Amino acid sequence: MASGWSYLVPDSDSDGEGEYDPVTLSGGQLACYRHLRIVCAKCCVDYSFMEPNSDEEEEEEEEQEEYRGSYNMRNDFDDIEKYMFPEPPRGTGRVIPTKFTLPSPTSTPDSVFQGRATYARFTRFVHRQDRKKGLIFTDGACINNGGLNPKAGWAFVHGPRGSGDEGNEPARSCASRLENKGPYGDAGAQTSNRAEMRAVITALGYRNWLGEGFNTMVIATDSEYVVEGATGWVRGWIHNGWKTRNGSAVKNKDLWETLLGRAEEFHDQGMDIQFWRIPRGLNHIADAAAKEAAEGNEVDRFVDFVGFVV
Repeated sequence: MASGWSYLVPDSDSDGEGEYDPVTLSGGQLACYRHLRIVCAKCCVDYSFMEPNSDEEEEEEEEQEEYRGSYNMRNDFDDIEKYMFPEPPRGTGRVIPTKFTLPSPTSTPDSVFQGRATYARFTRFVHRQDRKKGLIFTDGACINNGGLNPKAGWAFVHGPRGSGDEGNEPARSCASRLENKGPYGDAGAQTSNRAEMRAVITALGYRNWLGEGFNTMVIATDSEYVVEGATGWVRGWIHNGWKTRNGSAVKNKDLWETLLGRAEEFHDQGMDIQFWRIPRGLNHIADAAAKEAAEGNEVDRFVDFVGFVV
């Protein structure tokens, strides 16, 4: 046996015409059968193309394998989705919003709040006696509510029209069609109650209200479901494991958890959320915007709305 080789494996015998297939050396390299050479002039063979990679090439190959092993396109796409569409925190009920105390039984939003330029000259509804209290009108609407092919929309009005505003909008507002999925990916029905809640959730997270100088945000809505649910009913639902008094599952649990999460975030920042149930006739701008939004194109995914320069 030739010196330097510990083990040789002939891949085959002669083909009968005096020619032989190569042998495999112990390192995996091919060589000629007769002379054990990788490049052999006598046998007219060259197996150098099968030589093992250099140390540098091997290191590069190992890095590529490690990268390929750790890289998963689905997981990477999931990470991007989570970054672009983060789930809002689920509230636990440690902070429950309260009802706004009216100065008098006949008080209206216009008598208590007025349009005033605040942060960066943006117009907001600001309390006449306490500039740290703001007000937002919210509303939801649903075409064929409870019937076939319902379509829901939501809207909120966060300030009166400013003197320098362009367009014909009567106020500073935001509106959209209600999504088919909730904030945690659960399927959600197209209903007016769900749209009402969506409007509140979006309004609270739309701007950094604390940064604009507010320590209390009042939500003015004509929805009994939202006002009573957020300030009272939700306590019992949580206590009963998100069950109603008759034992049925609470509807719109995902949105209630999101709303409570907003309340807890506000509280931790030093802000309060209060609700004011107003007559429907005093909520006509948000109502019209919500009805128009309900006619819009279908939306699948829940996305937070953030206002810039508005």
